Parts: sequence; structure tokens; C-alpha cells
Amino acid sequence: MFENNYISKLKDNELIRGSFFLIALTFIGNIFSYLFQFFMARMLGPSDYVIIAIITSILGIFAIPTMAIQTVISKNTTELKIKKQDGKIQGLMNFALRKMLMLSFIMFLIYSFLCLFLTRELGINYTYLFIGGLFIFSSFTYPVLTGIIQGLKKFKDLGINFLINCFVKFIAGVILVSVGLGVYGAIIGFLLGITAAFFILFFDITSIINAKYEKFEVKLFSRDNAYPLLAMLFIVLMYSLDVIFAKAFFSSDIAGRYSVISLIGKTILFVVSSIGTAMFPISTERHAVGGNTKSVFKKAFLFSVIICLVAIALFSSFPHLIINLLFGEQYASISPLLIYMAIAFSFCSLLYLIILNRISTNNLKFFGIICLTLCLLIEISAFFLFNSTIEQFTIGFMIANIISFFIGLGVLIKK
Repeated sequence: MFENNYISKLKDNELIRGSFFLIALTFIGNIFSYLFQFFMARMLGPSDYVIIAIITSILGIFAIPTMAIQTVISKNTTELKIKKQDGKIQGLMNFALRKMLMLSFIMFLIYSFLCLFLTRELGINYTYLFIGGLFIFSSFTYPVLTGIIQGLKKFKDLGINFLINCFVKFIAGVILVSVGLGVYGAIIGFLLGITAAFFILFFDITSIINAKYEKFEVKLFSRDNAYPLLAMLFIVLMYSLDVIFAKAFFSSDIAGRYSVISLIGKTILFVVSSIGTAMFPISTERHAVGGNTKSVFKKAFLFSVIICLVAIALFSSFPHLIINLLFGEQYASISPLLIYMAIAFSFCSLLYLIILNRISTNNLKFFGIICLTLCLLIEISAFFLFNSTIEQFTIGFMIANIISFFIGLGVLIKK
């Protein structure tokens, strides 16, 4: 009887149910996403694979504003849905898409210019970087629609779309590389995945599209949104810069091997971010109506800690097997460092969850931005101080993330 009641409560719990759908579908999607990475690593080899890792990291940094935009769109969508103002959600969507298209063009120009410098410093063909930069257009508009779906709490549709994105990317990438396109094939596959997923999203919001249009604008980069934007900027930089610095300090071969363990470590971050994605609109809605948000965060945090501990145990017990099985023997020499990467991204993931919670309840203040600035400076300092060997580099990255997490606890505790 107790077990049946407990299971029933879990099914009725909004956070658990939403997290389950997102984690399940995201897990399947990530299988294809990681199959894409696995195949690219095996088919291209360390020296060429690091190019893909660098491009995705750089584009992730350029797309930082879009992560905050999704958060802002989701928050506003949830608040409008509470008031049953679907027409204004449509107005929000149209307004945000126009703004993001203009911003993506500006960012693409800046990116193209910056690539001239990166080509010289990192030794990567400019054409690779330029073609990869086309991803900016989709990445800036895609979060507008996913933000609306997240705000509507349509977690299943959000997960399915992510699955489609990863599946198309995997199939297209493998086929194009197989026919001899090499790095170009991998980049084009990446572009095709998000483009297909973007257009399919419109089918998930037909009720919003068919609603009577009402003009609704929000200052996407207003003073109120400045802190969430900056917070996301620092978080993405913290989990993206390591691969770029590794390429700057070490050979392409060593950097390519390092990219593999960084990718594996990021699986922890991606799973925890799924929990955060489910937590955010629920916490936002409860905060808007004066409800209790602490219980939602505690459940999400506990769930995330369990996932991190399981991942650390797994990666520390079978590092060589995991890397050899997924990427091949040519990357196996880096396997002893996998445990450090697992710990690093576990603490990074928990810090991300803390910041997301503060944003959802409008409690991220100037003190939080100062703390995140300090966290980023600590990480960059670690890269410059500990780069004699790749092992030292990885341990330095781990220590920086542990310190950053405890700084993040200060953000959580301070009112």
C-alpha cells in the first residue's frame, strides 16, 4: 500500500513527471548526439576531431545570449499562460523572432571577423570556421520557440524535438563524412540537425499560432534581464573554454584526446540541465503566484546530486573501457583523467542548477554576478597556471570547478 501511494505521488508530482519525460527523451537524443561525436572521433581521428570540438565550443559561446533569451521567453510565456493570453504569447514569439534574426546577422559578422584571429592562433582552416558559423542563425531563433514550449510546460514535445535534432545530425553527419567530405561533412550534418528541428517546432505550437494575435513586446536585453544574460554568459564560458585553451596550449593530437574526455564529462551537465529545464517553469509559476519554490529546488538538487554521484562512480570504475568502447583505442591513453573531468562537470552542473533557481525566482542580484565573475577568473587563471601537462591542466580545471561551486553556494544562501 505504501509503495503504491508513493509511486502515485511520484506520478502526480509535476517536477518528477516533467523531468522524467525530458530526461528520457533527452537521453535518447543524446545517444544519437554522442553517436555523432563517437563516429566523428573515430572517422576523423584526434587531429581533425578537435576542429569539431573547437567549433562547437566557440559557437556555444556566441550563442550565450540565446540561452538567456530562452529563459526570458519561457518565464514570460508561463506568466502569460497563467492569464490565458495565448494571443500575447504569439505576439511575444513574432517579436522575439524578428529581434533574434537581426541579432544573429550581427553576431555572424562579428564571428566571421574573429575567426581571422582564431585561424592564426589555433591553426584551424578559416573555411571550416566560416561554414560552422552559419549555425548562429538557427541557434539564435531556435531558443525562441523552445522557450515558448518550455514555458507552456510541454516537456514531451521539447524532448521529442531535441531527439529529432540529434537524429538528423547523426545520420546526415555520418553519411556525409562517409562519402569523403571529412570535417565539412560533420559541420553540414550539425547544421541540418538544428534546421530541421527548428521548422518542426512550429507544429508543436499550433494553438499559439492560431490564437488571435495580440501585440506583446518585452525588453529582451533590459536591465531586468541583464543579470540572467550575464549569468548564462559566465556558465557557458565555464564549461566551454577548456577545449579552446587545451588546443592553444597543446598539440592537435593531445587536444583531440582531451576533447573526448571533456565531451564525456559534459554528459553529466546535459542530464542535470534537463532537470533544470523542467524545474524552471514550475519554479517560475509558483513564484508568480506566491507559492513555495524551495521544495521544487530541493527535489531537483537532490535528483542532480544522485546523478552526479552515479556518473562519478561509473567513470572512475571503468574509464578505459568507456573510452575504448566509445571512441576507440587511439584515445585510450587519456582515460586516467576521466575521473577528474567527471568531478569537474558534476560541480559545474550543480552550480548551473543553483543559478537557474535564482533566475526563476528573480533572486539573482549583483552579488551573484560578482561571484560568477570570480568563478570564471579562477578557471581562466587555472588554465594559465596549470598547463605543463594535460594531466595538470585537467586537475586544475577540476579544482576550479569545485571552488566555483562553493562560491555558488554563497549565491544561494545570500538573500
